[in-house]
Amino acid sequence: MQSRRKYRRMRAMSTPLPRATTLLGLHVASAVVFGVIATALMTYLPLQKVDRGRGAQIRQIYRGEYAWVNARDEAFGLAWSNLQLSPTRMTTPLTDGDLPRWAEPPPPPYPDVQFLRIGTLASGWPLPTVAFRWTVTTTKRNFPIHAELDDGNTSISHAAESVLTGGRGGAPEERRIVWVGALANVAMYAAAASVVLTVVARVTRRAT
Repeated sequence: MQSRRKYRRMRAMSTPLPRATTLLGLHVASAVVFGVIATALMTYLPLQKVDRGRGAQIRQIYRGEYAWVNARDEAFGLAWSNLQLSPTRMTTPLTDGDLPRWAEPPPPPYPDVQFLRIGTLASGWPLPTVAFRWTVTTTKRNFPIHAELDDGNTSISHAAESVLTGGRGGAPEERRIVWVGALANVAMYAAAASVVLTVVARVTRRAT
């Protein structure tokens, strides 16, 4: 009796999954793979295709006792932030001025230099997926340029060139994934692929 129950249990475990379940699994896996590939492609292409930005806007931001001059520019799939630390510390701590999380300055303490500049380029569409950062503590390097002078539209393309080739300002010292944007982009592209696959499957079934 016990051996018969064991046989039935083993037979149930070896029963193949229904065809619909298998197809659903393949459908989901294909959509996710497409989402990952599309996200990677739409992170790389903006770096390759950028010519100029839309023109940087300069503002002042405050983080605790530190004031920063901030220049920001955008192009398709790219966002540029150039921070320069003001030499005088504030007597009253203040937090003011919006920055994307990927562009926030690191916490203090900061090196005792005359011009601390932090340039960050984020790439990805529709949301940033990867951020690249340059930190400059010497006047011998001219990229990123001083933030108060960064009101043109070329720094964003120079940053993209530096990411791809190491030219201009040299390769970035930091590269990090912007997980919120990366996961959101994968989900969006996967959803779009899922819709296309569903339509194709229905059309195929009707044709047969």
